[in-house]
Amino acid sequence: MAQYGIDLAGAVVIAAALDAFTEPLRVRFTEYRVRLPGWPPALSGLNILHLSDLHGRTTAFAHPRFQEWLDAADLVAVTGDLYSPTIPRRRLVRRLNDLDPARTLFVSGNHDYRRGRLHIAPWVPPEAVILDNRVVERTRGGARYQVAGLPDLRRGRPDWSRVTVAGDAPAILLAHRPDVVLNEAARKFNLVLTGHTHGGQVRMVGIGAIIKHSALPRSQVYGLSWPRAHQALVVSGGLGTSELPVRFLNLPEVVRVVLETGPAGDSSLSRQANPG
Repeated sequence: MAQYGIDLAGAVVIAAALDAFTEPLRVRFTEYRVRLPGWPPALSGLNILHLSDLHGRTTAFAHPRFQEWLDAADLVAVTGDLYSPTIPRRRLVRRLNDLDPARTLFVSGNHDYRRGRLHIAPWVPPEAVILDNRVVERTRGGARYQVAGLPDLRRGRPDWSRVTVAGDAPAILLAHRPDVVLNEAARKFNLVLTGHTHGGQVRMVGIGAIIKHSALPRSQVYGLSWPRAHQALVVSGGLGTSELPVRFLNLPEVVRVVLETGPAGDSSLSRQANPG
């Protein structure tokens, strides 16, 4: 019996190790339908495709569901960390160039800097795509909303004075690190989209993210949470990996957020792992 127990434990460890190295090659598509108090009815149904922490990975772009979600998106939000030192940059750039620049907005992550400067070459998007320290106004169905962006909180130079929005204007904030919501100036945004944590990259049942990479509570470093009664935070698990190329119980993720009018906290989440 003891030998059987040892063999079983060993088999479990081997299976877990194999899964950890194969998970980065798969992809999950996660949709959040988020109801926000005061969100204008004319903007109900606003559809955002959220990509984060790609780290050179392009697997998701070839998936039929990715193209379906891309075609339906009002906005494509890319929240930083484009490349990996072990994957040729041009492979991802070809995919980024396929994104519609009229719908795409990018904010920088910590891995997007070299020697203190933003370095995302050879991708050269139109200036309007880069949202660091800017606010843009968009319309949908005749209704207006604003999207603001901040560069990475540590490697970039975030300037809150340049991302001001009207107090009652429907507004979305894009940033790389979820800790952005800890700043009181973030209060004015209805929705905050971030990445950085990779959802912990390695997660355990009953615990969640082993390493948070954030000062936020563990419950807020991945997925949908409500830092404030009127404000939703979505932290993407990201598409790539950093440091060790492993994931566990945490597939690479493409996120779609659909905004609706309704009471705060009333939201639904659906996930599909490896949809065919």
